[in-house]
Parts: sequence; structure tokens; C-alpha cells
Amino acid sequence: MRKDIYDLIIVGAGSSGLMIADRLNDTNLKILLLEATKRIGTKLLMTGNGRCNVMSSDSPEELEKAIHNGRFLRSAYYKYDLKKFFKKHNLPLKQENRRLYPASEKAKDVVDCFKIHNISLKKNHKVEDLIFENEKLCGVVTNNGNFYGKNIVVCSGGKTYPKSGSDGSMHKILKNYGVKFTKIFPSEVALVFPDFVELSGLSIENVKMFNKKRSFSGSILFTHKGISGPVAISMGEFVAREEGVTFIDFLPDENEDLLFEKIWNDNNFLEQKFPKRFYQHIMKYFPKNNPSKKEIRKFIVNKIKRYELTNVRTLGLEYAFTTAGGVSLKEISPKNCQHKKIDNLYLTGELLDLHGEIGGYNLTVAWLTGMIVADAIKEKFGINE
Repeated sequence: MRKDIYDLIIVGAGSSGLMIADRLNDTNLKILLLEATKRIGTKLLMTGNGRCNVMSSDSPEELEKAIHNGRFLRSAYYKYDLKKFFKKHNLPLKQENRRLYPASEKAKDVVDCFKIHNISLKKNHKVEDLIFENEKLCGVVTNNGNFYGKNIVVCSGGKTYPKSGSDGSMHKILKNYGVKFTKIFPSEVALVFPDFVELSGLSIENVKMFNKKRSFSGSILFTHKGISGPVAISMGEFVAREEGVTFIDFLPDENEDLLFEKIWNDNNFLEQKFPKRFYQHIMKYFPKNNPSKKEIRKFIVNKIKRYELTNVRTLGLEYAFTTAGGVSLKEISPKNCQHKKIDNLYLTGELLDLHGEIGGYNLTVAWLTGMIVADAIKEKFGINE
């Protein structure tokens, strides 16, 4: 009989893995936390350009709308208080718009706030397979040996930023054992589009990017490959999903008819509205030789208010910050994030078909699913707080 059997094996020391470990740190359960890379919280450290957008300040109703398949977590929005959690862990937060950051603006402080000193942590231990005996899940195979546990929770993330450890290898392993996945798309990803590459490094504030179903407003950044910045990154997933033609409105606060009047009466109007380099670029399309009103209106519609991103695409999945899609939620119980067919298998965070736009939603998903699993494990072992 094996002596070294853990009560729980956590695969992945990212956001949801750390949350589970923290919540079970003082339970006296025998817990193993396996991390494939040489450090914990790698992707957390990258979040928000190193500032770590910890969460959104949205209400439960707003969270449900902002998160893809957000209804799955409906009860969790009301049950768990993330602000209280971080306050208890001595991590002061500050708010910018609807986003909450550590007051220090250091992602490292977020990683360091988790209490996991009673957890057995093994870095550079990459899970390569699951172990089943008598059709029951009982352990994992790693590059540094096999480990056995009464429960396994996979917190390995999606298929983006493979250097962070989220290389998608667990997707393949889980599929081998019948776990069903939805189609995968890159999310929070920049666009590849040639029209503006000569403007690389230039940003424009207050633009709108839209298709027939949705729109995003804010700033964009032209790159040597296309378009980045918050607005483009927010639209990236829906470009990848081929949701429809994408347009940019470079002056969303201007009505088309009034804009025509301003341009007609003032030849310098657009020069006052745009950065010099963009103005020079866009005016290449302005009709020449005493243009008619019709020609100017056409320019306004096609190049200012509805600039069509013809043949636009996104950077590859490995360049996206978030994976859209994942384990089908039809296979997962919202009560405990346990797989409905494989006993003692739990799945969390970005591995699931749960994600949101930029703004702390994906970390909110990770924290909440981690909390759900931790409570489920406590209940299973009869631990009352």
C-alpha cells in the first residue's frame, strides 16, 4: 500500500492554483502543488504590464454579462468577496475606472500575498499524464516522477503564452481521457493588418472599433504588424471567431453630417483632430482636385467613420494573453467545478470555457473557480471553518 498519497494534487501554481493552496493552507490536509516552470505565478507577474489588474469592480450582474458563459459562476459572485480576501491578505488595492490594482502597482505583491507555507510545492514538475487504476483517477505522471492523490485539480491555464507554463499540454492529456473541449480561439490579442504599418509606434485616443454585434471604445496603437492597444485587443477574439466585418470609427464623437459641414467649411479641421503622422496618412485618401460634396462624404464614411479592416486577422494563439474556449461547461458542475464523469477530477480558471474581456475578468474567473474547488475539498473532508 502506498504511503505517500496526497489528499489533493494541484496541477499549476498560477492564479487559481495559488488560490486553492492558500484556502487549504491551514487545513492540515496533505496537499501537493506542482508547477511546470521554475517559478510560481508567472502569468500573474505579466498581467497588466506588471501591475496586475487583480479584478474588476463590477457588480455580480455586470460580471455575469461581461464574462463569456458568466452564468456558470452566478452563485459565486454573491458568495465570495474578493476585496475582503485581499484585504485579509494585507494587499491594499486601488481602483482605476472599473479595474482594481495592487496599491503598489507591483504584480509580485499579488503573488507574494498568497499563504502556501504548509503546502508541498514542487517546481519544474511538468505533468505529462494522468494515472488511472481500476478506472479511477489516482495520480499524475511528471517529468520528475509519479505522484498519487485522492483528488486532482487541474489549474494549468489555456494555450497562450507557453513560456508561462500555459502551453496547452494538459488540453491534450485531458482529451485523451474523454474530457470534451469547445473550439479554442485567441483572446486579448493584437490584430495583423497592413494598412497602417508605416505608422508603427503611433497611438490614437478615443476611437471605436466595431462589427455588427459589438463595439469597443478607447485607444489603439499602430504596430509594425498591425493594430494593438486596448480597443484592438478587445476586438481580437471576435476577429478570430470571424464574427463579421470589422470597422474603425476614428472620430466616434462626431456625427457624419456635422463632420461633413466642419470639413467643408474648414480645410484644417481634420489636421486639428489627429496626430500629424496619422493626418498625413489618412489624407492620402482625400479626394483631389476640387472634390465634390459627394466625394468628401464618401471619404468621411469610408475612411473616417467606417474604415473597413479588409482581410484583418489576429496574431497566433501563442501571442494572445487569454484563451477563449476550453473544457465544455456541460461536463463541469458549477457547485464544485468537478468533472461530472471522472470522479475526483476538478478543473479551474482559463482551462474552462470561461473568459472575459480585458479588465480583470479572467483573474476574477480564476480566483472564484479556485475558491469553489477549495470549498468543495473542505466539504469532502468534513472541514468546517
